[in-house]
Amino acid sequence: MKVMKKFKYIIYSLLGVLGLASCDLTGNINDIKPEYVLDESTLIRDGKSAELALRGVYQQWRDKGLTLILPNMCFLSGSITGGGIEETPFINNDVRPETNNIAAYYVSLYRIVNYANTVMEQLEAGKAVGLDSLRRVEMMGECKFHRAMANFFLLRAYGQFYDETSLYGIVLVKKHMQETKAVPRSSVADVYKLINEDLDDAIEMAPEYVQNHYSVSRVTAKALKAKVLLYQKEYKKAADLASEILEEAGEFSYVMEINYADIYKNGCFSSEVLFAPYTFGLIERLTLNVNGISPGVYLRKVADDFVAGKGDMLTGEGFDSRYVATFIKTSGPNNNGKYPNNDYVDNTISNTCFYLRLGEVYLIHAEAAIRGYQDYAGARTSLKAITDRAGYDENYVNTISDGDLLETVRKHKLIELVEENYEDWFDLVRYYKEGDLNITDVKPTVTSDTKLILPIPQTALAGNNLLEQNPL
Repeated sequence: MKVMKKFKYIIYSLLGVLGLASCDLTGNINDIKPEYVLDESTLIRDGKSAELALRGVYQQWRDKGLTLILPNMCFLSGSITGGGIEETPFINNDVRPETNNIAAYYVSLYRIVNYANTVMEQLEAGKAVGLDSLRRVEMMGECKFHRAMANFFLLRAYGQFYDETSLYGIVLVKKHMQETKAVPRSSVADVYKLINEDLDDAIEMAPEYVQNHYSVSRVTAKALKAKVLLYQKEYKKAADLASEILEEAGEFSYVMEINYADIYKNGCFSSEVLFAPYTFGLIERLTLNVNGISPGVYLRKVADDFVAGKGDMLTGEGFDSRYVATFIKTSGPNNNGKYPNNDYVDNTISNTCFYLRLGEVYLIHAEAAIRGYQDYAGARTSLKAITDRAGYDENYVNTISDGDLLETVRKHKLIELVEENYEDWFDLVRYYKEGDLNITDVKPTVTSDTKLILPIPQTALAGNNLLEQNPL
């Protein structure tokens, strides 16, 4: 394991100093030794230290503040149920500002933003002596992507992302913060503006080709941009960009796995991955909390309704094959098909978080094509790529009426991505806000719009007297 560097910083949404490490992909970001503490001004000195610092940004996506909240976010939609850490408020859609999980998630995402800012600023200042100019530009593009994705995750969790006229956005951190500072939250429109600016830069600046799919490329940035546009209701733009990605993905070695279960067995090395944290062996692994969960009633019904015959939870007969792979025919210590690997065996592939993968882009295109262009044929073509792999009849998509296609896309996306990146919950919110469904029919405990987003953590409010709480 290589020596790690640490620098101190303060984000103005929370009290206190939070330590960050910069290390390569063979180091443990959580094993920080005090004797290696450096001032941030010496974080980057040359090309090698610049690469180490950038990889430290990547490793923040493995932080337990991001991974331990995973089942809780799925509890919000009811797609899964079971035990967890502070699970009851999420199951009941009654999350309070003092809930520890939401504070840890908030801190972890701002940690990524602030660390990306630091690396960008030092690259811009010419601190990386001897670094190739082209590589410097690429690294800047990668940092822009990380900042954009972290801000997007913050916005959809803590801001009214579904309403660009809303003032309830998030606090934007555009520069590395070295002192505690009270700052108000920006509007939703302003947050989307910065996210899109960062993604446009990443599309122009990030590496065109990457050897490993746990690294960010221009295609990765395009995929996140398509997703952001979908959330913004810019459906034509989202459909166009998703279509462009699907046409060029193979050229850059992004290919759908033939077998659904292989996505998860192959982890961050899967050909389908657009972005997932590097995980391998005992040291570079996630801290997970998924072995006590089971499918919720609604998800089980959707998986049953798609396939003829009554679903059998023992054999898997009568259920969608992806549901079977995730919840029934499972193996490993987590008893979970999305996290099948043993993270306690060295020198083997570990489980990862699939923040973005090619299968989702097909589903983004399918939804956006319907909403933006009423292009039902194009939507069926994209959905077919998903359902063919899941074992549906090759003519299946043609049996879906135009009027049912949008909701069918949502349900297939639910089964396809459950337990990955919380799309099951955010899709419920988006479809509800578009008037496509009654959200209480899916999750009866979502009794008001105040439950559509998480509250700002109490610790953040205590450290920033200009930060306004969400309506509760």
